[in-house]
Amino acid sequence: MSETRARPTRRSLPKLAPLETRTLVDQVVDAIVEATATGVFLPGDRVVEAEVARSLNVSRVPVREALRILESQGVVVNTRYRGMRLMDISDDRLEKILKVRTALETLAVQEILERMKDDPSVIAPLEATVRELHEAVRRGDPYGVARLDTEFHRTLCRLSGNDVLLHMWEPLARQLTIIFGLSTLQKELDLIVKEHDELLEKLKAGDAEQVVQLVKVHILDYTRALDYEGLVEARRSERDGRP
Repeated sequence: MSETRARPTRRSLPKLAPLETRTLVDQVVDAIVEATATGVFLPGDRVVEAEVARSLNVSRVPVREALRILESQGVVVNTRYRGMRLMDISDDRLEKILKVRTALETLAVQEILERMKDDPSVIAPLEATVRELHEAVRRGDPYGVARLDTEFHRTLCRLSGNDVLLHMWEPLARQLTIIFGLSTLQKELDLIVKEHDELLEKLKAGDAEQVVQLVKVHILDYTRALDYEGLVEARRSERDGRP
């Protein structure tokens, strides 16, 4: 009779969080976005590769690649005779972004509500992001609020379960971080977080009509109430020493 050998059992490892590899190019991208969101750079400013490289103490190669990425995402625009400049946030440009966001995020909340019928806990990641928003306010971190504002809306699209929707929204992400960052220069951080609290509560309540209406108010009305062009002009005058 042949002996049956017992197979050694494989010890299962606990699930580990994936490592995040941030290249020098990623860091340059983030630095340019943060500088624009916090008013160090201003929308419409000319972006000179050599000056950015010198300011960040890096070679021009990662800056060049970072600018290519940002150009593909609409953060910088390269036009004939004007060179490479940061995105503008004129009323017309802002209105176009708002309309696209409203269409995508309205669809996102509708699909999330459908998913919540089977699993109400599907919005747990949104709850976690709102908690982080409150923490950013407590530590007085305007750029942290702007970054987490973007993350909230990215998560909203991701939780829809619609990958096409998310892929259409994602190229706007860095433009939105800049817009959200500039909003923190005009608006109390507490009010920004309160708006996300309200949106989350409406989602939990499950009333589709109310949620959709609040998304429109959140994206359109709250943004239109701020004067982005005036803010940029005032900052530029102050920086350039103009009256």
